[in-house]
Amino acid sequence: MPRSLTVTALALALVTVAGCAGSGKTTWVAPLESRSPMYTAVSPSAAASLATLSAVRVCCDTLSALHYQPLNTGDSEFFKLDANSQAFAFATGKSLLAAFVIPDELERATLTIEAIAGATVFVPTVLILDRDFRVSRAIDSSNFKYTPAGFMEPQRLRGKVYLDRRQGGELAAEKYLIVFTTDKDLRGSTRMMSEARLYARAHGLVDPGLPDPIAQHAATGVFRMGVGDLEVSAASTTQYVRQQQGASRYVPPTSAVAPAPRPARPAAQPSARVAKAGAQPMLKETQTMYDRMIQQSVALGDMDRAWRLVQEAERAGSTTARATFVGAVENK
Repeated sequence: MPRSLTVTALALALVTVAGCAGSGKTTWVAPLESRSPMYTAVSPSAAASLATLSAVRVCCDTLSALHYQPLNTGDSEFFKLDANSQAFAFATGKSLLAAFVIPDELERATLTIEAIAGATVFVPTVLILDRDFRVSRAIDSSNFKYTPAGFMEPQRLRGKVYLDRRQGGELAAEKYLIVFTTDKDLRGSTRMMSEARLYARAHGLVDPGLPDPIAQHAATGVFRMGVGDLEVSAASTTQYVRQQQGASRYVPPTSAVAPAPRPARPAAQPSARVAKAGAQPMLKETQTMYDRMIQQSVALGDMDRAWRLVQEAERAGSTTARATFVGAVENK
């Protein structure tokens, strides 16, 4: 992908906008990378990017020792991962990272994360941690899909993170978010769509047959993150559940958490984990009833009620509620 616009390309972009205004047709312009320094901060070389990662020292032995910046709930922001970023030795490899603290007032939200692509691209993986810095969920790189350049938008990898902290149990304690990458992703690349093909597709022209650019995966890069309302759908709810499975594999077991003293909880208000662990086996009839209510809620599209039923059933000792929920969503 070109690093900047030529005068000719810019003129073509302006003519395209003028010619299509009010026509009802899809408008296409060359991606305006030059309008923001962040777009041109993408490394032109994967090798140089790896050299930067190698030169940055691991900052901490524990996730709790990282510096977490406040998550902005207003306008979307750009974040640059470079020689000035923190680095951590994850179980999936050393990586530069950006770490955020989720404000208590942000109860339900969809975070949209877009990694800007050029000659290289930083492929995100996201960890969600609870208040004790234990991994609650993982959003792996497969959730970030290539999105072609469009009007005033660059080539990018785009994914979403769903927060729902009104739910009971430990997920309500989700407090921290980390964006990083893995050794496996650093070995890959992403095929993008050439500007000529984008233009032809938008205007109904014959595909020019030119080769598409390849973005090598890099240890440095730029991503944009924005906060919006929570999207409740079958797809988002299924992803939310699956993100809880196997999340801890990204963190070395000996360095995941720095133990910190916690105030004793009143005996009358045990934590969700204790309640679940101490629950008696559920009666078969009760378990069947919960499974049926979960399936009915999913069938009606009431994902919020279905998920509350899953949590209620698990606190009462159900071993089938979660699988019933996932199966119902997939069948729907």
